Amino acid sequence: MPPGIHSILPKALIALLAFALASASFDVAHADDQKPGFFKKLFGGGSKAETPPPAPEPEKKPAAKPKPEPEKTATRKSTSSKPPRVIITTTGGKKVEIGKKSTPAKTAAKKETPKDVTKSSSAKDNEAPMKGEFKELDDDKPSTAEKSKAVEVLPANGGWEIVKIGGRDYVTAESIRNFYNPVYGFTTFRIQGTHFWLGSSKLILKAQIGSQEMLINNIKFILSFPVVEYNGKVLFSRLDLCKLIDPVLYPSHIQNAEFFDTIVVDAGHGGHDAGARGIYGYEKDFALKMAMAVRAALIQRGFKVVLTRSTDTFLTLGGRVAIANQTPKSIFLSFHFNSGGAAATGIETWALTPQSAAATISRGGGYNVNGVTGNKQDSANIALATAVHASVISRFKFVDRGIKRAQWSVLTGCKRPGILFEGGFLTNGAECQLVASETYRQQVSAAIGDAVLNYRKALESAMMGKR
Repeated sequence: MPPGIHSILPKALIALLAFALASASFDVAHADDQKPGFFKKLFGGGSKAETPPPAPEPEKKPAAKPKPEPEKTATRKSTSSKPPRVIITTTGGKKVEIGKKSTPAKTAAKKETPKDVTKSSSAKDNEAPMKGEFKELDDDKPSTAEKSKAVEVLPANGGWEIVKIGGRDYVTAESIRNFYNPVYGFTTFRIQGTHFWLGSSKLILKAQIGSQEMLINNIKFILSFPVVEYNGKVLFSRLDLCKLIDPVLYPSHIQNAEFFDTIVVDAGHGGHDAGARGIYGYEKDFALKMAMAVRAALIQRGFKVVLTRSTDTFLTLGGRVAIANQTPKSIFLSFHFNSGGAAATGIETWALTPQSAAATISRGGGYNVNGVTGNKQDSANIALATAVHASVISRFKFVDRGIKRAQWSVLTGCKRPGILFEGGFLTNGAECQLVASETYRQQVSAAIGDAVLNYRKALESAMMGKR
């Protein structure tokens, strides 16, 4: 397995997830150190007294009829000699005309191969959507190339510096640093070429201009929109700030957080729906075994557990969602395993696509125009996904495929915080051997159990009075 990932946290928090995992013949490779997590707030610490003013509201859905939005972009090039207008907005002050600079154009979206089709061992091996887990939606994607607008500059009075490019709001990295500095005490703010770093002893955030990948303490997140640059400033989309960065850095202030003591554990597929076929067995069987192991780990940690299925039976996607919605004081965890080319490997975790954003992959539901039921839990969804993903990735030497977004059917209609976890590739010989190992499943289940505890602890202050 590839080298482990190291997270950065204060020494005082190390004991929070200190956990000795038993070794075995199938030994799941551990990272060099047992790391407790990826950022301070999720694994404890912080207080409301440290809270700066509220983050800006997410951008509104576009009024114009949408056109396709690319899911992934590595680099972008200007395709027009006439650059788009840019609006910079902060609180208060006068209007000033400033220079204009061209912004990147879109690249073609990468096509995905369905899970039941064998792919060659190429770069596309790392993209493997799940067969049968998404109900196709009829929607369009909005264009990022809206009509040009006049340039406005309003001097900052302690507020957010917002740059409007092509009709979309972006927030400067300086604003993000200033907003979260009271808690994280940033000492590093660096731009080198296309690379950006924001860091302190508690947290390191890394991003690259033109990319949708972002690392927080070396845990990979896939942003809804690429990071961009204007006049020497690094810009993150306002939607990513509100729907990802803020709930990850400030989980204790998620406004609609509700207390939970029960976890609905969903074993994907079942019955005639076998899911992916691996060298050592079928996804439906491994998903059930993982669900049972997670159930045991959660009960050991004091939670109640409801299984969507406990035997090899078929259950509709709507039936799974209904169980979650009918279970009070609960969160939802759906377990699956991946398929792709023989070289494809790694762990990935899915949260629901926010409104006004596109899925990470082409089969992930496209553009979420009007929002769905599950979007009411956007902040809790991404915090839960981060807790689970970081706990597993930080503890073992797995390839980190990232925390991603899609409109899977088991997430779109869920009224509870919910995620879908992909525990490895059955089409990879070494990884399928691990999945078939009871030791692997027990160790990963222990990490997930700890993650759920830490997620509840991180949201504890937000849940007060809601039992």
